[in-house]
Amino acid sequence: MPHLEELKGQRVIMHLLASLIEQKNRILSTVLVDVEPAGIWIEGPDLAAFLHERFKKNALPKTPVFFVPFSQVGWIFSTADYPSLSEKGLGL
Repeated sequence: MPHLEELKGQRVIMHLLASLIEQKNRILSTVLVDVEPAGIWIEGPDLAAFLHERFKKNALPKTPVFFVPFSQVGWIFSTADYPSLSEKGLGL
């Protein structure tokens, strides 16, 4: 099982408990930029699109990076470097 620190720079899928951006689903595909004791720094196209719409800009001079406290994270999904097998599919 990887530690959160080991996932820095990788794309992860996460569920936000609070609405960081105004969307119903609250599940984002993001890049984990950094990990701090109180939360994580993330960036991704959903977050950038939110700012583009909010400020009515087609481009921003820098990529937005958001800090999310751990208290607002429901779960984070990544992958491990070994196959995932279906017991049911294999008849087990």
